[in-house]
Amino acid sequence: MRWGAEQYLHLLWLAPGLLMLFIWFSRQGRARLDRFGASVPRLVTGERRGKGAFRLFLFLAAIALIAVTLARPQIGTKEVRMKRSGFDVMIALDTSYSMAAEDAAPNRLARAKKEVERITESLAGNRVGLLLFAGDSVVECPLTTDVSTMKMILSAVGYNAVSRGGTDISGAIRKSAAALRSSGTGAKVIVLLTDGEDLEGNPLEEAKKAAKDGVMIYAVGVGSKAGAPIPLRDEKGKLTGYKKDGNGQVVMTKQDDSALHAIAETTGGMFVSLQDGDISPVIESILKQEKGEFGEQKSTVYEERFQIPLVVALVLLVVEFFI
Repeated sequence: MRWGAEQYLHLLWLAPGLLMLFIWFSRQGRARLDRFGASVPRLVTGERRGKGAFRLFLFLAAIALIAVTLARPQIGTKEVRMKRSGFDVMIALDTSYSMAAEDAAPNRLARAKKEVERITESLAGNRVGLLLFAGDSVVECPLTTDVSTMKMILSAVGYNAVSRGGTDISGAIRKSAAALRSSGTGAKVIVLLTDGEDLEGNPLEEAKKAAKDGVMIYAVGVGSKAGAPIPLRDEKGKLTGYKKDGNGQVVMTKQDDSALHAIAETTGGMFVSLQDGDISPVIESILKQEKGEFGEQKSTVYEERFQIPLVVALVLLVVEFFI
C-alpha cells in the first residue's frame, strides 16, 4: 500500500489530542462537582457516562478515518491506455558557417538555437524533431515528446554538426518532409531556420512537393538584409579575420527574404524574420493547426482506495449523531 498525499496522515494526531482535551475537561467538571459535596444530586448516571464515552470513541474514530481518507490510500495497480493527439513538427536548423555571422546577437546560430528552444517548450505534448543541415542534412533527433532530450541535443549543436559544408535548403526540406510523411493524422509542419542563402538545389520545388504531402513550412529568417561578414576564429575563440572569396574580398552573407517567403507561401505557411522580433507568431500559428492522433500511451496507475475509510467515517458519524 502507498499514500497519494502522505502529509495528511499528520492529522491523525487530532484524535489523541482531542481525547486528552476531553479527559482534562471531564476531570475539571468532576472536581467542581466534588466541591459541592453530597448536597448536589448526581445528575450524570453511569449509563449516561457510558454513552458519552461511546459517542466520543465514534467521533474520534471518524476523525482518524477522515485523515486516512485525505491521505488517499492506494492499493493495487491497473494499466491505463490514453490516446495521444497533437501535431508533428520537424525543426530544420541551418548550421552552415554563414550562421556564424554576428548580425543577430550574439550570432545567427546562437539566436536560432534560442528560438528553437522556445518552440520546443511551447509545443510540449506534441512531437517535435530536429534536423541539422549545411551541405547535407542529418536527423539529429527523431520526432519525440521528450522536451528535455530535445534541449540536451540542441545545446551541443555547433557549426561542425554536419561534416559537408555549404547550404542545401532543398535537401533539408526533402528529408524533413520524409520524416513527417509516415507520422500521425494531424498537422505536419516544418520550421526552417536559416539565413536563406541556398547554394545547391531548388528549394521551391521541394516546397511544392512537401505541400502535396500536406506539409506546411514556416520559414524563419536569421540575419539581416544588409548582411554581415563571416568571422574566422582560432581554437580559443579569438577573432583572426573574416572569410574572403577567391578575389580576396570579404564575403558578406545576407538574409534572403524573398526566397524564404516564397517557400513558406507555397505551402500555406508563414515567413518571419528574427530581425523584426521573435518566433512567437510561428508558435501561435502552429498551435491553431488541426491535431490528430499519433498513438496510445500506456501507463500504470495506482488504484485509489480512499472510498473505504470515507464510507466508514460517515457511518460512524451517523451512528454517533443518533445515540
